[in-house]
Order: sequence, then C-alpha cells, then structure tokens
Amino acid sequence: MLKWFASSWRYKCPRCRSAEMFKTPLDIKKPLEMHKNCSHCNLNFEPEPGFYFGAMFISYIITGFLFLSIALLLVFYFKWSVNAAMLIVILVGILIFLKILRVSRSIYIHMLVKFEPKRAK
Repeated sequence: MLKWFASSWRYKCPRCRSAEMFKTPLDIKKPLEMHKNCSHCNLNFEPEPGFYFGAMFISYIITGFLFLSIALLLVFYFKWSVNAAMLIVILVGILIFLKILRVSRSIYIHMLVKFEPKRAK
C-alpha cells in the first residue's frame, strides 16, 4: 500500500511504476498535460475520452477533508474567527491546486490499473 501511494504521489506509471505520467516541467497553461503512453511499458494513459471524470470526485474528497480539517482546527482549537480561517483555507487552496489536480488523476488511474512487477525494470 505504501508503494502504491508513493507511486501515485510521484505520478509514476501504475503498471510499471517506472516512467512519468505527466510532462515535465510543469506548464502552468496546461497543468494536466500527460504523455500519451508510458515510455517503459507502453500503457495508454488515456484509454477512452472522459476517462479521468472520476478523478474529479477524488479531488473533491481530498480537498473537502483537507479544507474542512484546516477550518475546524483554526476555528475551534486556535479560536480564530471564521473569516480568518476561510482566508487561510483559500490561500492553502491556491497553493496546492495544481498538486491536487495531478494527484487525483494519478490516484484514479492507480486504482484502476494493476501493478505488474514483471513489467517493472
């Protein structure tokens, strides 16, 4: 499970865990630009149009829990005002927006494609 999460976090191919899924360096104008296929095992990163629609739900879950946790911690534990807590949540959201977009896509494809150790290396 730890290797699965590490592979998702680093945007590696889910089948071989060797090649990069996203094009680097990050282009702010096209943050979700991916390679068509894995350079190592030739896995198609977009098997059908709209494949990553489910990643939207993963992104929603991650941001919902993260932002709610931050807001509740600031308001109830540190006794901040709701407006100040929302300002912090918005700033955190701006800072991690692109990471959440990419991680949610990576997690989604990792959930659906099985790791094949024989294809690695």
